[in-house]
Amino acid sequence: MNTGLVARTIGTSVVDGPGNRFVVFMQGCNFNCVNCHNPSTINLCDHCGACVSVCPLHALEEADGVVLFHAEACDGCDRCVEACPTDSTPMALETSVDQILEQLRPRAAFLSGITVSGGEPTLQLPFLVALLEAIKADPELGRLSAFVDSNGSLDTYGWEKLLPWMDGAMIDLKAFTPVTHRRITGQPNERVIDSIRFLNDRDKLIEIRLLVIEGLTDVKDELRLYARFVRQVNPALPVRLMAYRHHGVRPEGLAWPETRPDAIQRVAAALESQGLTNVVLPVEL
Repeated sequence: MNTGLVARTIGTSVVDGPGNRFVVFMQGCNFNCVNCHNPSTINLCDHCGACVSVCPLHALEEADGVVLFHAEACDGCDRCVEACPTDSTPMALETSVDQILEQLRPRAAFLSGITVSGGEPTLQLPFLVALLEAIKADPELGRLSAFVDSNGSLDTYGWEKLLPWMDGAMIDLKAFTPVTHRRITGQPNERVIDSIRFLNDRDKLIEIRLLVIEGLTDVKDELRLYARFVRQVNPALPVRLMAYRHHGVRPEGLAWPETRPDAIQRVAAALESQGLTNVVLPVEL
């Protein structure tokens, strides 16, 4: 498939993988994380029209029951996103592989690579495969590393399709115990665990991320099981600790405290004491 539903692109980012990266945020996600910082990328627009009247520049209009977005009139104020009752955005656009490549070309000399994120990019697997294949086949862009930022829910059959074109994946394993993972994400983590094993065995796993929530994912048993799993997979695997923040979280998530620096340090020490050799602290620390 040569087109995909893209929420937005960022021309340069230093927080979505190593180096300076072009980032494509795909629309749609099968997880419903309490801590989601991009909740407007979760669902597809149902064209309810709630966003149209709040747009100060009339970049949105409703015609025949469909909300139309006029990108040339938009200044990115995000009032439509704030008004959306369904965790979506009217600004997601059907975008072709060629359109992404056109955005990449003038920036290519200054980039280390491209990261496809979301939402959950693997939900649009045909487009994702087509995009990465086109980048790798392009004489000008082929040197760019191609990473996928994923929740790990793709099955191994799907990962097989990406392996020839993907340099690596960054996978969220927000918690190891199924009960805790479901409480945070609304979904089980069996496929996430399978994805981590599969990608590591094929040398395609860049890092996994642990979300540190005090009293939930930093407890002794959770960390012991998390460390045992990573140690069995690859004790040198980078485990990036993510500090829980209230920005962008769902209302129920406001009851959980923001993660303190000393809690991050304590979790890092606990994981290292159990044999993990590459625990990565948050940038803000």
